[in-house]
Amino acid sequence: MTAAPDVRRTARVLWALVAVVLVVTAALAATRGRAWWEARQVERAQQEALAAGRQLAVNFATLDHRTVDADTERVKQGATGEFLQSYTTSLADLRSLVVENRSTSTVERAEAALVAGARDSAQVIVGVVAPTTNTNTPKGEKKTYRIKLGLREVGGTWKVERLEFVG
Repeated sequence: MTAAPDVRRTARVLWALVAVVLVVTAALAATRGRAWWEARQVERAQQEALAAGRQLAVNFATLDHRTVDADTERVKQGATGEFLQSYTTSLADLRSLVVENRSTSTVERAEAALVAGARDSAQVIVGVVAPTTNTNTPKGEKKTYRIKLGLREVGGTWKVERLEFVG
């Protein structure tokens, strides 16, 4: 009769071991699952920031003396923080310069690369080729810019908070 208590004890030990293994497996799955989900969220945010940075640089380089108010408003809509303040401050001078010189600038090509990115901020470099005409160069010339953008997600939309030209 001593075999029955030993079998019961062995069964309890096995069930306890199975329970421990299940708890450890669930904890490990939850931890790894959360890390995987977080990595996918960052990856998605980086892709969105890259696309937005490219478009915001195109908006910045696109100006036409006939539509300067709409062009600059589009840039302001994609701006925030330091860049929005700086751009807004210089807008009157920019507008008069563009209109006086009958300037047009369109983007022929734009290539973007992600420098760094998180879920709510990113740095993007965009190379832009922009054919430009004005009263001094009526036949036009292609200008090439490399623009480094500091982006921030604001209310679900990526906006430029810093913009600088790089060599």
